[in-house]
Amino acid sequence: MKRLNNGFAALAVVPVIATFSASSATANSLNEAFKNGQVSGTAQAYYFARDNQSGPDNEIATLGLDLSYQTAKFHDVSFKSTFQYTSSPWANEQAKQARRSNMYGSGGQLSEAFLSYEFGNTKAQLGRMYFWSPLMGGSGSRVTKEAFQGLSLVNRDLADTTITFAYMDKFQARTDRNGNIGEFTETFRVAGAPWAFDLDDGAYTLALKNTSIDDVTLTAAYVDAMDAFETAYLESSFQFDNYAIAAQYYSSKEQGEERSDLFGVKGDASFGPVDVTLAYTTVGDDADVIPGVGNGADLAYTWSDVFAYQYQAGQESTKIAAKYNLTSNVYVGTSYLVEDGVDYKRAYTAINGGYTFAGGLSLTAAFEMGSKDAQNDELRVRANYHF
Repeated sequence: MKRLNNGFAALAVVPVIATFSASSATANSLNEAFKNGQVSGTAQAYYFARDNQSGPDNEIATLGLDLSYQTAKFHDVSFKSTFQYTSSPWANEQAKQARRSNMYGSGGQLSEAFLSYEFGNTKAQLGRMYFWSPLMGGSGSRVTKEAFQGLSLVNRDLADTTITFAYMDKFQARTDRNGNIGEFTETFRVAGAPWAFDLDDGAYTLALKNTSIDDVTLTAAYVDAMDAFETAYLESSFQFDNYAIAAQYYSSKEQGEERSDLFGVKGDASFGPVDVTLAYTTVGDDADVIPGVGNGADLAYTWSDVFAYQYQAGQESTKIAAKYNLTSNVYVGTSYLVEDGVDYKRAYTAINGGYTFAGGLSLTAAFEMGSKDAQNDELRVRANYHF
């Protein structure tokens, strides 16, 4: 892996200046709602470096600022806006090409601008927003967060049940793939092949989560990316003291293609400060599974820090992971993943860790090594300061 260039210095210092004002739950006038609003945000510095056996190595340091303002509620209505700014000032041409889809995209974007209205046990949001549900969700794993434009409704009238509905007509990707931050367009990214769809009529999703049985969580979801694909998802999880088991099922169909499915099981156990996970997923032979709309719709249990692709047709994946919690603020971990496909067998070993400092600063790092067949290695370091 190449040595770190001077972009590394930027990881250490990210100055942020913000002014806070007191925020109350409700306001008596529109003027008071704005006066009693609240400013919050995150400053970010991420560094990714890949040792690429099949092509040129690359490394990139990306800086970002996510700044939000939310009014107090006035007649149960509030407004929130979030501005994102991203820059990769030291990226060379190799990094620009290799990372153009997710880390190299400079500029600013108004990613959130929505009205929120609460009535009874229902909350409605209209506009641009960060949104997540099992089959429609924006990813926050890069400096630039994905966002949607549309309508969302969340209802909790039924006991121990959350129902979520959303219709989105535009999507903001991490980048525009031409060196700029992503814009709101009708091109929606997905976490599985073919990786993007142009949706003239948008996409809608419905999700239900029920916890009426003690220690059991049931989830069902459906998404229709109109005139492109549809996906359904079921999950059940059971918690027993320090042990948990879960099962998941995907079924997806792209227009003009065969239907495919994924089945997964997972077991978790805690032994004092040590957490252990064993997971297995298998995909049908007919086609890749499409896990939903947005890169945040990516729930297959056999994920990894960098390289895993769990949705390929005919693939079986097995993962074992362990995490040691040194304190409530510090952890180290490791994982081993095997992907056994139709004509390949890849393996990945990862080492990771994280530290949460007092005052809002957190730091995580992960290094994932591919086997001989997988070829590539990658280091990812993330620093976030929340204010």
